[in-house]
Amino acid sequence: MSEKKWIRKTRDGVFWGVILLLAAVLLIMQGIGIDFGYEFSVWRIILGLICLAWLIDRLVDNEYSQIVFPLAFEFLIFEAPLAHALGRDDNDLINNWVVLVAALLATIGLGILLPKKYTEGNPHHSRFGSSTLYFDATDLSNANIHDNMGSVNAYITNRDAYPGGGQISVFDNMGKVKLHLPESWNVTLQSHDNMGHIYAPEQKSEVFTKQITVDVHDNMGSVTIVYD
Repeated sequence: MSEKKWIRKTRDGVFWGVILLLAAVLLIMQGIGIDFGYEFSVWRIILGLICLAWLIDRLVDNEYSQIVFPLAFEFLIFEAPLAHALGRDDNDLINNWVVLVAALLATIGLGILLPKKYTEGNPHHSRFGSSTLYFDATDLSNANIHDNMGSVNAYITNRDAYPGGGQISVFDNMGKVKLHLPESWNVTLQSHDNMGHIYAPEQKSEVFTKQITVDVHDNMGSVTIVYD
């Protein structure tokens, strides 16, 4: 495991550990009868903490297109207390579906306008239309595919020279991506899906020769891994 990945794993472990401990404390406080105030049930606060953790995690990783949904869920969770604070008799400031659809559209829009920046690797961008991409297996340290409302077929060349331990990142906004990988490579899939579809069939090989990580960020699109 690289130093960068180890630091991220440690940070995430500490962060979520703190969130779970806070949730446990809140449950105990409610159990002994501590009142959190109007409409502030313990479950509302716990869900709010989880969404806050989700938001901070996306900000730390510079995934700005991914911050809209945690913000939207925070609004939905605390909509009733907010309505009460504003002097509204009802608890429904705005229809829930309107909030979710608006969050989806904003996520897709930000994904197109603010693609994640990289200082290394091989970025390949596709907007609309159809594209065919080829990645050299000798340089898969950090290969990237960006697809915005297009159709992409990505292939690996020079497969026998692949040293192993590489990563391919896929950022798909309302598009269709097919990534072709050797059946003999052990694929670790990391998925971040917002109302999209990510399909990776079960690998049938009994012996894997090399390892590769595929990190997928899919916003209302379709990403398929094809083994051949």
